[in-house]
Amino acid sequence: MAEEIHDMHQGWNSLAAEMLYTAMQGDPPAEELAFYEGRIRENEGITLDQACGTGRHMFPLLEKGLKVHGADISSDSLNFARKEAKRQGVDVTLFHQRMEECDIPHKYGTIFSNSFQVIGERVKAITALRRFRKHLIPGGQLLLELFIPWQVTQGINCNDADHSIHWQDMPIRDGDGEVKTTLWSESVDLFEQVLLSKRRYDVYIDEKCVRSETHAFLLRWYFHYEFVLMLENTGYDNITTYGDYTDNPANQHSKVVIYGARNPKVS
Repeated sequence: MAEEIHDMHQGWNSLAAEMLYTAMQGDPPAEELAFYEGRIRENEGITLDQACGTGRHMFPLLEKGLKVHGADISSDSLNFARKEAKRQGVDVTLFHQRMEECDIPHKYGTIFSNSFQVIGERVKAITALRRFRKHLIPGGQLLLELFIPWQVTQGINCNDADHSIHWQDMPIRDGDGEVKTTLWSESVDLFEQVLLSKRRYDVYIDEKCVRSETHAFLLRWYFHYEFVLMLENTGYDNITTYGDYTDNPANQHSKVVIYGARNPKVS
């Protein structure tokens, strides 16, 4: 059986999208969903979920009465989102494009993403920030969820040739007898601030592997003042942070940092 290899910069396609859709059957954690709902309700206008995937955040927010569009590079993920919309009996507005190529015929009160770091190239990340701002109404807010992979970087000896860790997720069992497993491998380049993540997805039926795919992508991390400068240099103001889906400012103990920034109001 040949193994399929996918470049994740083309999006979560094929079996990866399938696994995401299966995982999406549970909503995001309550505090995460409440955080985004609260920030969105503070602003007027439509919301754009950038890199929405199969709609894990979009559908719960729609259910709460918010008007949310989605955009993603993965056609397979968007097809699963359409499938879920049909199952729920809701209308969705979806766009198929990269974040750094954002070109949508709407202005938004809020644009948010928890996948901004999958833009592996710094220049493209800066382009994406500029394009997001062009799609915000005056005073509109950008919310970007970032993290630093400390669990991978801690304890690394820079003289070691191999800066990698490996682990396996719990198997996913579905109703038709398939068992899906995910094997992870992650390595880092501390100087470039990038993490190379490889994920191998295997599907078993009766303990026999019938399908296997490997997906690889770069994730770039940013330190706090570095990212603040990126936001300032792309025209945002009122830059703030939130730690771990709370109203509290992020600090050194925050596992997740959400950056909030505004498209300046017209004076």
